[in-house]
Amino acid sequence: MAKWSDVCGFWPKQKEATRESDAHQFTLFGGSRGPGKSRWLRWNLARQVLRLRGSGVKDPMVGLFCETYPELEDRQISKIVSEFPRAWGRVRSTLTAGLGFYFRGGGMIALRNLDDPEKYQSAEFAAVGVDELTRNGKDVFDTLRGSLRWPGVPRPRFMAATTPGNIGHLWVKDLWVDGMFPPEMEPLRPEFAFVPALPDDNPSLPPEYWQMLETLPPELSRAWRYGDWDVFEGQVFAEWRRHLHVIEPTEIPDHWPRWRAVDWGYASPMAVLWLARNPDNGRTVVYRELYEAGLTDPEQATRIVGAESDEYDGEIVETGERVEATLADPSMWTKRTIERKAISSADVYATCGVKLTRADNDRIAGVRRVHEALAVQPDGLPNLLIFSNCVNLIRTLPALPRDEHNPEDVDTGAEDHPFDALKYGLSYKVRGPRRPPEPGRDPWARVRRSN
Repeated sequence: MAKWSDVCGFWPKQKEATRESDAHQFTLFGGSRGPGKSRWLRWNLARQVLRLRGSGVKDPMVGLFCETYPELEDRQISKIVSEFPRAWGRVRSTLTAGLGFYFRGGGMIALRNLDDPEKYQSAEFAAVGVDELTRNGKDVFDTLRGSLRWPGVPRPRFMAATTPGNIGHLWVKDLWVDGMFPPEMEPLRPEFAFVPALPDDNPSLPPEYWQMLETLPPELSRAWRYGDWDVFEGQVFAEWRRHLHVIEPTEIPDHWPRWRAVDWGYASPMAVLWLARNPDNGRTVVYRELYEAGLTDPEQATRIVGAESDEYDGEIVETGERVEATLADPSMWTKRTIERKAISSADVYATCGVKLTRADNDRIAGVRRVHEALAVQPDGLPNLLIFSNCVNLIRTLPALPRDEHNPEDVDTGAEDHPFDALKYGLSYKVRGPRRPPEPGRDPWARVRRSN
């Protein structure tokens, strides 16, 4: 009998990830490239099978998933064949259980791809491991955690290895890195564990690998060398810097032009942004947002109007905020039949007091406008400033990945609703020329930077 540590040869950080997976139901080993995340995943799943079998669980099946079969073959199957002791078993396929590593004496690691996650809705696993979790949407995670059930296993484990980026970057970062849970998942908060991964955790990396990391472009080096979750390969808006673009809310002068922008949604959230322009220097500030799903058109319009009102002693009082225009997706003018009348979302908004203006919906032009707005000017400040209360715009904008088929565009599979509202808002042509600043008046002198 050999010790497990002698067989698998885990490094200290891999051992830490193993301890966390023993103590928590959902463990992420994630960050930069090079620390042996994929290797830890397959060996820890093998460990799960052997431990469960040793505790009396009969023929436990765990699942090891990659996004496609070629990735599964390249990153896992080929390595399992060369790394796992032959005395354990072998990789083969059967008509009853499919492709997997079958252990002698019972139990298996099912080797699966995620080209169609719905086929696992009725599946059962004693543990699940996903390699490169960020290449999947949260719906995949929800489907797989719904498959965590096995006779005699009270808390089947979910384990994942990943690097930042791709369409799943934001939801993975929310749950494991930032601890931002939707209300329905709040009871599971204590079951989540995040183990940061760095190349330094792999003592076997050759000097050439370190040289490659140090000579990468700065943004890519931050992602691959330091596992920075605020920057990643394929990030659209790599110029984002929270300390530059985010400020604490402050009073906006009455003479500044103000307008809104709307990205419609029902099942997906509607996103509404309020913007203002400093006529002294042309800078734009986003000072308010709404972000909510499941609202009908009248409810959406009512929320917008209500956001511009204050409540005193239970009564709603108009603030007198003057909004010049509301830019919206042209699809909101599409007519649909309701009670034999052809009506659009724009029509409904208008009857509720929110008149819409068609925005420019050119996606590439919209990406370009956001790049220009994020650019830093000679005075050290960007063209776009965002109040810290606009939490969803701040959360989603830097997390947007590129469309792999069109690198000039945002991947629409990501959470892009606040971005869509922003690109509509930045298309607005503010009336009137810039005014020179009045002597002794600096409306941003009181701006407090957000941490």
